[in-house]
Amino acid sequence: MSTNDVLLGLGLVLTLAVGAQLLARRLRLPAIVVLLPAGFVAGIATDDVHPDALLGPLYEPFVSIAVGVILFEAGLRLSLGELARGLHRVVARLVTVGAAVTWVGVAVATVLLFDRMDHGVAIMIGAILVVSGPTVVAPLLAFIRPVGDVRSVLKWEGVLIDPIGAILGVLVFLGVQSASAGDAPWRPGELLLSLGAGALVGAVGAALLVLLLREVLRNTPEFATPATLMVVVATVVGADLLREDSGLAAATVMGAALANHARIRATDAIDISAMLEFHETLIRLLIGVLFVLVSASVSPHDIRGVMPQALVLLAVMVLVVRPVAVLLATWRSSFTLRERGFMAWMAPRGIVAGATASSFGPQLERHGVTGADQVLPIVFVAIFGTVVLYGLTAPWVARWLGVAGRGRRGVLVVSGHPWARDLAIALKRSGLTVRMWVGPAEERAAARAAGLDADQGRMMVDAVNREAEFEEITDALLLTRSDDFNAIAAAELRDQLGHGHVYRVAPDPEGPDLLPPSTETGILANATLTFDDLDRRYATGARFVSRDADVAHGSDGEVPVVAVTADGSLTIAADGKPLRPRSGDTVIVLASL
Repeated sequence: MSTNDVLLGLGLVLTLAVGAQLLARRLRLPAIVVLLPAGFVAGIATDDVHPDALLGPLYEPFVSIAVGVILFEAGLRLSLGELARGLHRVVARLVTVGAAVTWVGVAVATVLLFDRMDHGVAIMIGAILVVSGPTVVAPLLAFIRPVGDVRSVLKWEGVLIDPIGAILGVLVFLGVQSASAGDAPWRPGELLLSLGAGALVGAVGAALLVLLLREVLRNTPEFATPATLMVVVATVVGADLLREDSGLAAATVMGAALANHARIRATDAIDISAMLEFHETLIRLLIGVLFVLVSASVSPHDIRGVMPQALVLLAVMVLVVRPVAVLLATWRSSFTLRERGFMAWMAPRGIVAGATASSFGPQLERHGVTGADQVLPIVFVAIFGTVVLYGLTAPWVARWLGVAGRGRRGVLVVSGHPWARDLAIALKRSGLTVRMWVGPAEERAAARAAGLDADQGRMMVDAVNREAEFEEITDALLLTRSDDFNAIAAAELRDQLGHGHVYRVAPDPEGPDLLPPSTETGILANATLTFDDLDRRYATGARFVSRDADVAHGSDGEVPVVAVTADGSLTIAADGKPLRPRSGDTVIVLASL
């Protein structure tokens, strides 16, 4: 390839990697549902995005490092505190007994469906399709929001199964390769050696990163992310050089060790917020690039050659293998039949399966192993099929089984004043999920007595717990007396919830100690409705009341604040712009009674 070809290829890959994710967010679909077709079409339209031509021998090392960084970030979210008593055993069974059932079930089905395929290749496909992965599981869980224990188990399984499945795939690949060359086959104990080596290197890497971050965060916090990336990459590479593909296990152990560092050494715990910046920038980019490259390496001819049998294999995986694995893993556990049913309907395959298949298939094909050319297209169909199937049906299945979150907009009200409490009550009565952050104990007690979920503000907790805190929150209203706190909290929460979902009460022009942002938006209602003005109105009899949209503007002096549709959609009046409810909406107004 010429320099211009490489430049065009890299530009296309990066553009598709980000653009497809933006489109998926707009369409409210899992990103992989858009990424895979985008890469597949790009691979048909041009050879410039084909990984072998674009990256050549750099492709496999790049995949190893990129997947290691992704798994490290996923490990950072594995807090032992979220696993209730007894769930550890379920997770352990899913990644051992469940993995074995998946491996054997997929391998047997592949042997039966593809009669001209070398049995070793079929066994390798079974090993590759053991993996699930956080890149596909986490977005679905975030969208569905299943009940806590189900979510925790599926998240842990999705993270832990990736290194196990990847190492298993490597060992089977080496065995098939050795058999084709007439060498001695691999020994099953190699799996434990690789996992052990990866865990050891990961633990050492975590300890070194803690020591480094303690110094970096103290003196040069802007280097926290680059320093983290340096140590993660060094750990993944070191583990891989020690034992092939043990870098994935090292990255996962490293992330999980840091996530639970406070439990191990509470006296010198560090805030891992800086490391979670991976999720916002680098991780999204790596996921997009990997999916585009993997899907670009599959041709339509390859897909047509395996399609009928691959679809049957997909059905076996979804309807037989996964339910049996979940049944055995949750035997005699506290999960209900409905919860087990949902867990049985959640096993999408992700980037590790695709990256592994795109690496092993061509190598075995060069060794002349029968059926090796079918590895990548079979795995591609399995990845795309499971993601589309689960992505489109899992929310409906979760609601049908009664394990989904409430699914409506959730509003955080930050204040415990009587008028803020009345607004929260009106929001709750309109069908929204409402949570309150309240300071004084007597105000928290009053909110709870009114049936509201009230607690002290948790904005200053560590990043992982903050994510859990905001799982069902989509919008925030900052209504405290302190305009400075409202401004600072709004800036912080907008990074969490988005700029169109955080609103604060109008500041008193003479009140704040800090200069307010010159171009700030998100001022509740209008600039005249300050905290003191709300206090005065409330003292003279004004109240927040709910009315039908048709009569919400019937009286002078009323201030419409929120409109809620019948399906729970929310519109908040802000920046002096009039609220425009539609017929059938519920409008919450500040009215003089």
